[in-house]
Amino acid sequence: MRASNETYQKVAENCSAYERVAAADSVTNGCGTDTISCLTCRHFDNDKYCRLDLYDKIVKNHELG
Repeated sequence: MRASNETYQKVAENCSAYERVAAADSVTNGCGTDTISCLTCRHFDNDKYCRLDLYDKIVKNHELG
C-alpha cells in the first residue's frame, strides 16, 4: 500500500475530481454513507496511482505526507 487508509481518505476529501466508483462487492453501512477515499475513486487504479496525477499534489498542498 502506498499510503495509510487515513491519508487516502484525507486526500479524497480534498480532491475536487473525486468520483466514487461502486464496486460490485461493495457494502455500505446502515446509514447509507460510504467513506470517501482514493481507494473508491474511479481515477485511482489498481496499482494505487491517481490517473489524473493529483494525489501527490494534494498530499503536498495539505501537508498530509
